[in-house]
Amino acid sequence: MFTNSVTSYSDSIDLNSEASWSNLYASLRTLARYLAYSFSVPSWRGQEEDVIEDIVQETARRIIERARKAERGEADPIHSLRHMMVVIAQNYCTDLWRSDHKLSHMPPQDYEPESIVGVDEQADTLDAVTESVYQELLFVRVAHEIASFPDKQRKAILIDLANRMCFDTCPTPLQKAFLWEGIQLQQYQQPLPADHQERGRHVSILSYAYRRVAHLPCVQEYISAA
Repeated sequence: MFTNSVTSYSDSIDLNSEASWSNLYASLRTLARYLAYSFSVPSWRGQEEDVIEDIVQETARRIIERARKAERGEADPIHSLRHMMVVIAQNYCTDLWRSDHKLSHMPPQDYEPESIVGVDEQADTLDAVTESVYQELLFVRVAHEIASFPDKQRKAILIDLANRMCFDTCPTPLQKAFLWEGIQLQQYQQPLPADHQERGRHVSILSYAYRRVAHLPCVQEYISAA
């Protein structure tokens, strides 16, 4: 039995854990659904759910295969399982698109400049949604880290974030990330201390908390990959 545990920075993800796979599949299925419906491949029409399942299952298979190699020392350790998931799913769907698009047997006259532009625009859209998904996963990880900060640092940064936000619309990805940690940011909206010394202490603690966030491994990876 495969009993590997993949470390994603401070999070330990057991690939044999049903809960871990449930969380991973939820994010993966959301990405796979976008990919399946965003590509205009005639052979996929009416079969999108099958394509989604194919992307999900193949991505999961490749993740396990990669994790096994890492366990045997045949590949580098996986530092971000969710980031790897996004990359694998995107690459596999792109391969599917290239293969199935050829099945359309488009006549030469259909290969107009507009078609080429359409493909480029689609690729740009795919890059954008992949970045969006990765940002949402980053928010989840950052919120998880902040939830474990010392009390004063956690409260200072939550107050600052809440005071910068609007809560009249649907929760933003960052607000949702904190909700998953049991933190309702709106409850932290409040004026800053009126007393000069108290406000200075708040600003000092907040500055230290943000420096701590900036040095989180997941944030450093995101910055270096930008």
